[in-house]
Amino acid sequence: MADYPDTIYSPRTIANRSGVVYDANKQTVIFAEDFQKPAAEIVAIETDLEARKYSITIIIDGGGSAITTGIKGFLEIPFKCEIERVTLLADVSGSIIIDIWNDTYANFPPADADSITAAAPPTITTAVKSQDATLTDWLKTIDAGDILAFNVDSATTITRVTLALKVKKID
Repeated sequence: MADYPDTIYSPRTIANRSGVVYDANKQTVIFAEDFQKPAAEIVAIETDLEARKYSITIIIDGGGSAITTGIKGFLEIPFKCEIERVTLLADVSGSIIIDIWNDTYANFPPADADSITAAAPPTITTAVKSQDATLTDWLKTIDAGDILAFNVDSATTITRVTLALKVKKID
């Protein structure tokens, strides 16, 4: 990871040397492996503290080219939660299917057999967005410390997509 100086971007937005950005106004934390890489995947967790609702977000960037298939990133979830909705937002009209795999840290890395999306993975079909709150047959509960993997099963035209899981924290 690049060495970033401590910087204040606004009165309540702070970035530190680890590449973590915290915005107190929006209660948002953004983690970036390397802000310099054109195909960097940026993962954010945004929260509504009162409702204990969080958005777990990954951005998949093809670096100006159409996104390719395969695993695009891993994310450890630090708290037990239940998925309530998935949203996909693309930069251009196209199609994409992203499967989500979940396994324990001990069994890392997750594999296709660990899919939580059943026959209904997050999908955009000839559009720029999609949202699903039904989540038919999904395994919606994620335990603290579980690892999510994001695997692009297919993609056409889209060069950048954001996948956001709206979750509710479970005690």
